[in-house]
Amino acid sequence: MIKGQQGEDFTTNGYQQTIDEQAGIVPLSLANNKGTSQFFPQTNEVHPIIPIDTRQRYNLGMNPDSDDGNFNFQLINVDKYQQQWDSNKAVNITNLFPEVQANSIHDYYFNQPEDWWDLILYPDPDFDYKQSAIDNPEYYHMYRAKTGDPSIPRREKHCRDLNDKGIFSYIYRRTNNLDLQLHSYLKLFQDPKFINYLSKITGYEDLQYSEGSTFISNYSSGHYNGPHTDGSNGRIAFVFHLSKDWKPEMGGLFMRMDWDWKTVNKTISPPFNTLSIFDTKWQGQEGAPHLVSEIAQGINNKRISYTGWYK
Repeated sequence: MIKGQQGEDFTTNGYQQTIDEQAGIVPLSLANNKGTSQFFPQTNEVHPIIPIDTRQRYNLGMNPDSDDGNFNFQLINVDKYQQQWDSNKAVNITNLFPEVQANSIHDYYFNQPEDWWDLILYPDPDFDYKQSAIDNPEYYHMYRAKTGDPSIPRREKHCRDLNDKGIFSYIYRRTNNLDLQLHSYLKLFQDPKFINYLSKITGYEDLQYSEGSTFISNYSSGHYNGPHTDGSNGRIAFVFHLSKDWKPEMGGLFMRMDWDWKTVNKTISPPFNTLSIFDTKWQGQEGAPHLVSEIAQGINNKRISYTGWYK
């Protein structure tokens, strides 16, 4: 049986509390109303309660006229997250952005057409990896395809055949140029105050952000990322979840494994507007084995996240 849950902390039993109790924090939107559920559409004091009109999607707090770009962050619960990190080397920080801004980021990426993304496939059946390891050992090659590429079916079959044999492979969409594709709100991850907040939680000083070590991923039906480690990509890894209305049966589960590459010790079903950070080292070794399970066939939702590493 898989241990873990789709909630906030990494306890062995994620069902001991109600959703509101489990959050354990007061979101920005509820700073003055601690008795209200965090999942009712609310905004902070900068954004008054969104008026009822025909353009609002209820229970999501979405209104195209409500986001004026003005908001503040309250980076709180350091002690709580420190304790979780010390115990599990992993933390989920819920409600990272105010609701209106989180919705804006989601909509920006969710509504991009397929050809805005690269479909990435690894390994490339037409690339000589052995020779590349000799000629350019620092180079990491994946195949980037655009919509309509006639070689996609052949390449997908190659990846799936390898995955079936237990050989690492992946298929999913991602950004190719964050200079043009990074939503402005995600610059939070570059902010020295935010990086210092992560340092206080993890105890790792002098964390360094590099945009080149981050990307936006977009998993849809049939996409997956096989078992692997992050090696020396960074000191801590992060995944900011931007999937809405996600259910475990849809797939796309983040699973961290023991070093037998079989036993799953942590599982996360993508929780919207939640930042997951975890140590790239596990049980004294470089890189923790993990995977993203395949998105079920016929799913119309998208598993979107901002992913990267701090060195």
